[in-house]
Formats: sequence, C-alpha cells, structure tokens
Amino acid sequence: MNQKAFMQAFDAVAFGAFRAAGVADAAHYHDPGTTEGVPCTVLLDEGVEQFTPDDVAPIATTSVRVTLQLAEVTPRDGGVVRIDGTGRRLKLVQKIRADESTAVWEVASV
Repeated sequence: MNQKAFMQAFDAVAFGAFRAAGVADAAHYHDPGTTEGVPCTVLLDEGVEQFTPDDVAPIATTSVRVTLQLAEVTPRDGGVVRIDGTGRRLKLVQKIRADESTAVWEVASV
C-alpha cells in the first residue's frame, strides 16, 4: 500500500468515526454549474480565527472552513457543499491546504 492509499483509508475510517460521534456531517458536493450532488462526509469548522505571522497588530477575523475527502470528491473553486442535516449550502471560495487525502477550503454561505 502506498502513502496515498494509506492516508485515504485512514481518513475514511477517521471521518466515519467522527460522523458517528456527531463531529462530521453527511453532505453532497456539487461541481460549479451542476445540480447533481455527490455524497460525501465533511468536517465543518465555524468561527476559525485567522492570524498571520507577519501581523504587527493582529486583529482576529473569522471564517468558515470545510474539510473534504479527496477519495469521495474532487473539489473545485466555486463548488458547493450542501450539508444534508440542515440544507445549508456553502460555496468553496479558497483552498487553504491539501494533501493526498483531504482538502481544506474556506467557504461562504450561498
């Protein structure tokens, strides 16, 4: 098993456990301009404070982020995540970071 396969298998188990514990959400991912959603599991982080190391006088701003499993979806700028339990729709605005298994995006409510 290579590193990518290991990370995706590990994250699938972790996301499943998080979902069972109520920490992760069932959702659907929609590519820009599409109506058909792909089922996925997301981690939703609200009120994330943002600082940068270069801030002389840091003032916290907050954002909302989602973490997606790349084994489930291939997220693109402008894609929309719909949280199944609430119907909340979140547009992918900027990719924060990604590895072989997950991608973290800053989102805005649609």
